[in-house]
Amino acid sequence: MNHISSAPFGGRLTVAQAVVQATAVACPQEAKASKWAVLRSISDARTRLGVSDRAVAVLHAMLSFVQGDELKVGEVVFPSNATLSARAHGMAAPTLRRHIAQLVERGLIIRRDSPNGKRYARKGDDGTIALAFGFELTPLVVRATELERMAAEMARDRRLLKETREKVTLLRRDIVGTIECLVNEGAAVTLQPVPSAPSRTASLAELEDLAFDLGMLKAEADKALAVLVNSKNPSGNETHSERHIQDSNPQFLESELPQEKVQATGPETKPEMNEPSLTAGQSSHPNAPPRIDLPAVLAACPNLRDWTTGKVRSWEDLVRAAEAVRPALGISPDAWEEAVGSMGESGAAVTVVTILQRAESIASPGGYLRSLSSKARSGQFSPGPIVVSLLRQRAKAQMAYDGYHA
Repeated sequence: MNHISSAPFGGRLTVAQAVVQATAVACPQEAKASKWAVLRSISDARTRLGVSDRAVAVLHAMLSFVQGDELKVGEVVFPSNATLSARAHGMAAPTLRRHIAQLVERGLIIRRDSPNGKRYARKGDDGTIALAFGFELTPLVVRATELERMAAEMARDRRLLKETREKVTLLRRDIVGTIECLVNEGAAVTLQPVPSAPSRTASLAELEDLAFDLGMLKAEADKALAVLVNSKNPSGNETHSERHIQDSNPQFLESELPQEKVQATGPETKPEMNEPSLTAGQSSHPNAPPRIDLPAVLAACPNLRDWTTGKVRSWEDLVRAAEAVRPALGISPDAWEEAVGSMGESGAAVTVVTILQRAESIASPGGYLRSLSSKARSGQFSPGPIVVSLLRQRAKAQMAYDGYHA
């Protein structure tokens, strides 16, 4: 079937429309696509495409005029507005024209208008359609893969939005429960107010920011709860208290915010930052250190904020921050690579930021890191206990401050 390229009847040809037409002409003639699969992709990705559900309904009506399930290059449908309106469940003519224009503007269809603006087809000598004026659907064939990918991304974003909203709900519930416990026990602690529940229209970025803040607050609340637990057991010494925290409540540092964990049990190969192999607590040793989550590390090492321009939201951000502060601490690239090789990127990053937090008491940070790397290779070091110790020191300082100002 042949067709001609023309400007819209009674309208102007825009550059965007010309680009769509040129792309359609360049499409291989053998290309095909499933019309209903393409329609599903457009329906799922309509928000990103900028088309309304009514426009999708109009496109559905157009596709119903294509015989079979496959869309081919050069496919043109030519229903009248009245016929198209009937297929679109009686859509009013002005509404129909508006949504057709939207489909054209978004590059999903091409107008092939006749000299008088009417839609029709002319058959050749062999009885097949030789020339058609109406709506060309080749852009759907050209963009089939793009539309499928876009729909998958939208589905992923919706899933992340749902999961992040669930995390926010669980974090708020846990924090409120912990604070109620502290208040009921008369603990003298000062915590930031719990943020209010997010609105139903909150974006993914807004929910991620809220989840980050709640994760930090949860780390502070868990830290205060751990101090309260220790105060209720004064007969034990410091070593017993630390073992109690590790054994009886191994997840007291584990936030529901990040999915990635720091390896805190000794040597490891260098895995991807988001793989479950980074999960700590897999050691069979009875006194294995607790799992470490990102908010706990940030709560234990507040000095890191002075060296970063933005929020540390992930383990990748923490690794980049550690690499940024490494030169200032006098840690050579070789010492850093040695630490990464023995502890993994995330473990090395945690170790470096704990060194930054205690920089005033460490004469040679580079030599100290090499020493820790050597111990890590033999399974004698993990950053977990250091984080716990720093959290405990901050908790004691806070309690002393609160007691002095009471």
